[in-house]
Amino acid sequence: MSIMQRSMPMVGYLVLTVAVLFSPLSQAEVKEQKVRLEVTSPGDGGQCQIQAVFKGDHDNCKNNKAKGRDNCQKDLGCVCTRQEKHITWEMKNKEPFSIKFDQGSSNPFVQKGDSECKFKSNKKGKLRCRVKGKDVPSAVYRYSIHVENCASTVAQVKIY
Repeated sequence: MSIMQRSMPMVGYLVLTVAVLFSPLSQAEVKEQKVRLEVTSPGDGGQCQIQAVFKGDHDNCKNNKAKGRDNCQKDLGCVCTRQEKHITWEMKNKEPFSIKFDQGSSNPFVQKGDSECKFKSNKKGKLRCRVKGKDVPSAVYRYSIHVENCASTVAQVKIY
């Protein structure tokens, strides 16, 4: 048997391994998640409301490790992510907002250094924060979203 005949199966396995490593299914949980925010005002002049909704092309909650959306509702702005990944919040009309971990959950986001989360949006109504590393337990974290003169709303992030 020639060297060429012996090496062909090895080349095939190498190509298959590389294809699996870079396939969308194996990379499913690495997508950054985005929570879209919108302020609505009732027609009767009452207090405005904040709505948080997950709308993305890629839903990390469908990943096997996340175990679905049973405790993480998409229409309430819940997103699934893992340690050391980013979440972005984006306000539809670019209004400023802030988030606070005042719902009994600890803060799972980086609080010091270059990746520190300030918990306040920029002038364009965007906020991007990175989840801490291995010391963050897998759980559902509840937080509130605040916009001046509006009733705050509660949302969640599921870290798996």
